[in-house]
Amino acid sequence: MAPIDRRLRLWAWMVRRQGSIASRSEAEVIALQARHAPDNALTNRIFGTVVPGTAVKDRVIPGPAGDLKVRVYQPVRSNSGARPLIVYFHGGGFVLGDLRLGDWLCSSVAVTVGAVVVSVDYRLAPRHRFPAAVDHCYAALVWADQNAAGLEAGGPMGVMGESAGANLSAVMCLLARDRGGPALGHQARRT
Repeated sequence: MAPIDRRLRLWAWMVRRQGSIASRSEAEVIALQARHAPDNALTNRIFGTVVPGTAVKDRVIPGPAGDLKVRVYQPVRSNSGARPLIVYFHGGGFVLGDLRLGDWLCSSVAVTVGAVVVSVDYRLAPRHRFPAAVDHCYAALVWADQNAAGLEAGGPMGVMGESAGANLSAVMCLLARDRGGPALGHQARRT
């Protein structure tokens, strides 16, 4: 059996020490959401950082309940063809997570694939009840499709996510099919 990576063991220790979300009140969960992971050597070791060769821009786009934050990752190197466009949804059980969690993965995909990756900071429960996350993610998906040229993307469009984000990426595929777009060429997920 392969050994478990030290970063994963450290993350598991921190999560166990924090306790289960299920045993917390809504007010406690909302207070926990307000505490963002610090940007230091330890959290950078656990979550990873933006890989070299990536240009990163934070943007604000219109959402169904107000402004929605997204982070756009683009490879710095020039690409002779049309870049694929990928919309990413972070994990966190629909109650935790933010744009920071996707920095390493999104920038790695941008550089490795030569894609433009749009990471979505969707609204979290319990403050924003279902289907808020779905509505916000679909709005970001439509925005990314409509603004592909301005994002320097023109290749096929896809979605990706992990955990709750994997669920949202599957839901985006179904909504795009049922609502007549945007056209999605691929889906990547990590559960």
